[in-house]
Amino acid sequence: MPKRATNAGGRAAVPRKRYQHVAESLIADIRSGRLSVGDTLPGELELTTQFSVSRHTVREALRRLEDLGLIGRHQGVGTVVKSRQPTQSYVQAVRSPAELLQYPAESKLSVLATEEVRVGRKLARQLGCTTGSRWVRISCLRRLRESRLPICWVDVYVLPDHAAVAEAIGRRAQPVYEILEQRFGQKVATVDIEIKGGTVPPHMLDSLEVPEGTPSLTVVRRYAGPDQRLFEISVSEHPADRYTYSLQLKRGWQSGANGGWSAA
Repeated sequence: MPKRATNAGGRAAVPRKRYQHVAESLIADIRSGRLSVGDTLPGELELTTQFSVSRHTVREALRRLEDLGLIGRHQGVGTVVKSRQPTQSYVQAVRSPAELLQYPAESKLSVLATEEVRVGRKLARQLGCTTGSRWVRISCLRRLRESRLPICWVDVYVLPDHAAVAEAIGRRAQPVYEILEQRFGQKVATVDIEIKGGTVPPHMLDSLEVPEGTPSLTVVRRYAGPDQRLFEISVSEHPADRYTYSLQLKRGWQSGANGGWSAA
């Protein structure tokens, strides 16, 4: 029996579901041109043999591609490629506020550049830190592993003493704040999250493969220790049609009609 993968903390890594493997393989074929717009995909039975999965798994994978606007299913014709670019890359259901910090296991963060910066007034307002303070900015790009589709550009700001964390980013599916905790003993006491709309900054356009003026979803996360001192700040820019956060709340049945709300 194969050994289950674990992360650096000894916890079991989340395995990819079979339909995700099938979906990402097909997305990679479409993006590379091996499957062109107008081409008909192999039938369900052929795909079940190709990927050694059940028909249910194949149907779920095709449903995901259809949701992304990549394929269309037509009676008497089959499943046809409609577009090389998805209208939407990923929807992450968030069942608790803490899960807003997570990204799909099928994605990977890669470091593009690292530099030390002195924060000016404009950047200080965005980061929520002191003007003139020094940080190390680690610019990264997050992509889906199989399709290589860029999900977002991430600028991670850490204290100069923690600059070495850049060497570990992307080597394993682990949040930066966890690496900081393990390497430097930084304990997360509070996380402040701010979400706002805007447009993708010009210097990110080529890396994110989007045209000028593309709307973006900006997520700013601020990590503070027990002394309320910030030790990590991240600013993620997501093209608006590439990533969606969703949060569903339910009224607590045990509290009656006027009870509090809880994450579903």
